[in-house]
Amino acid sequence: MLSKRLRTIADLIIPGSVVFDVGSDHALLPCYLAQKGLIKRAYAGDNKPGPLQSAINNINRLKLNDLVIPLLSEGLEKVTPDVDTVVIAGMGVNTAIEILQNADLKQFKRIIVQLNRNTDQFRSYLSDSNYSIIDETIIYDGFYYPIIVFNTIYHERYTAKEIALGPILLKKREPSFYDYLQQMADKLAEIELKAKKDDDRSKLLIMIKEELAKK
Repeated sequence: MLSKRLRTIADLIIPGSVVFDVGSDHALLPCYLAQKGLIKRAYAGDNKPGPLQSAINNINRLKLNDLVIPLLSEGLEKVTPDVDTVVIAGMGVNTAIEILQNADLKQFKRIIVQLNRNTDQFRSYLSDSNYSIIDETIIYDGFYYPIIVFNTIYHERYTAKEIALGPILLKKREPSFYDYLQQMADKLAEIELKAKKDDDRSKLLIMIKEELAKK
């Protein structure tokens, strides 16, 4: 059964897309998309033979060989010209940025990124690159997972508040966003009590409290 996190990512993929799933592991997401008839095809990429074999086993078991293609690939190294959507999920921010910096992103209509932490650092990279954040959502699946969708169409730099909290999240104001902000505020307040004051941390806490007051 697909996790809530991966189902949310699946919902962000436009039907009929050709998807490259970076670090696909067991190819759960590509197989789900293929079974539901949501894509033309998907590539399950992984840079390690062991996880790739797990993907191959799942693809064979589900008889999806015509729709899901396993590839031994370092990041987007072996991406094919037909791919229009990329998924990078469950990685650290530095790894995700390195994968993107080592590829030509212009062919992709949307790139979906779900990081385990440091989402603000990733938004800062997008801002510095003048990329456009076209969608964001946040879900709780044991932890809070912000998910960002972007493309390379030019966008002016985002503000400090947009980088910290998410430009689309600030517009959509989903209930999960406020729950996430409250958790962040509680953690920051606890750190402020125990540790030495930090200007950046204090500014972030003020921004979060301002948004929570709008709830």
